[in-house]
Amino acid sequence: MVYNESQTLKDTWFVPVFFGIQLLVIAVGLLGGFIEGLDSTGYMVIAIVLAISMLIGLLIVSMKLVIRLESSGLSYKISPFINSWRKYKWEEVKNIQQIKKSPILTGGGLGFHYDLKGEWKYLFSTAYVVRVSLKDSSFVLSTRNPDKILEAWEEWRCER
Repeated sequence: MVYNESQTLKDTWFVPVFFGIQLLVIAVGLLGGFIEGLDSTGYMVIAIVLAISMLIGLLIVSMKLVIRLESSGLSYKISPFINSWRKYKWEEVKNIQQIKKSPILTGGGLGFHYDLKGEWKYLFSTAYVVRVSLKDSSFVLSTRNPDKILEAWEEWRCER
């Protein structure tokens, strides 16, 4: 069984909220500049803030989590940060379980981060979360279809 899944942050509610807040801040800054009569330095600051926030927005839109399950094991990558596949053979995986919690409220938010429990979390979707336990560590992946991941794991365990 081969399973591929791709998730982006631009498919979530986060991107419209981010750009909406950005437009609101820019509009308030420009309107305040007209009312206060800003000189060219003030408008330069607004332009720099706009450019930096647009670059951050572009980075957010370009982030993508790709998960691949095949007979050899599980692999994933997160562009543009982790461009090479992180591969784990099925022999290295101790357990895969679906977590019933909301990734937004209990997972620390969207994106990828390292939490206080010593676990990497890759959360690009608000649907479901699976924890992959390895022999010496674990990590969490968001998924839109946890049944496929659990099915591949069970299929491999039955073959073992």
